[in-house]
Amino acid sequence: MQIKREGFPDEGEIVVCIVKKIQRTTVFVMLEDFENKEGIIHISEISPGRIRTIRDYVKEGKKIICKVLRKNERYGNLDLSLRRVTTGQKLNKLKEIKLEDKCKKIIESVSKQLKLDPEKIYMDINSKIPKDFDTIGQVFQEIADEGNELLTSLKLDAKVSALLEETIKTRLKPQEIKNIRTLELTCPSSDGVESIKKSLKKATDLAKKNNYKLRIDYISAPNYGLTITASEPRELESQTEEILETIKEAIENEKGTFGVQKPKK
Repeated sequence: MQIKREGFPDEGEIVVCIVKKIQRTTVFVMLEDFENKEGIIHISEISPGRIRTIRDYVKEGKKIICKVLRKNERYGNLDLSLRRVTTGQKLNKLKEIKLEDKCKKIIESVSKQLKLDPEKIYMDINSKIPKDFDTIGQVFQEIADEGNELLTSLKLDAKVSALLEETIKTRLKPQEIKNIRTLELTCPSSDGVESIKKSLKKATDLAKKNNYKLRIDYISAPNYGLTITASEPRELESQTEEILETIKEAIENEKGTFGVQKPKK
């Protein structure tokens, strides 16, 4: 079941591309998840530093993960970047692809058992995704994590809904791996509290944008608790590093200090 999105991706969105053609200073790609959408990557957006040959970094026919820099819907132009995709964003996209594939197989299984059209069920669910979710994968993972309240809100056919719930809970495991960190944040300026809040908001904005599971708790000045949840250890460490670096950079820009207490053994 191959479902492609219509329209254009958003600027800043992370997309999967297939390399179609390589020229001396430009790579031409096809966006895998969008209907008939192509993009270009200038040599300056391949990798930091000097590049002798683009073919050291990309090959025709291979899949790569890129960031949308600019789009011109009138002319159908998409400017993409390979070098601006962080390790965390890449891992998150790979995780998203893997989850979407699992969800398509779940829908195919349910459709086969009920003798229904899988594409029709997929499109029905996709049209009812709540605003807080971007993909069917996010919806199904939430159902696996939290129960069937979200599934009920989709108002699907009763037989489809019941079999979906059973299959989701069988095939999708709840996300349970966590990193817990205690931060020490200080800012001596007169509006130091607001500066700390602004710095922590940078982290929550990052988490929301990249679909990281992050919770921030106030402990007691100057201590704040961070809980990051992911499905795999490698993802968890990458996300933790990215979140901590975001807060560190933000609070230091506010002339404050950043510290992390060592995890208790």
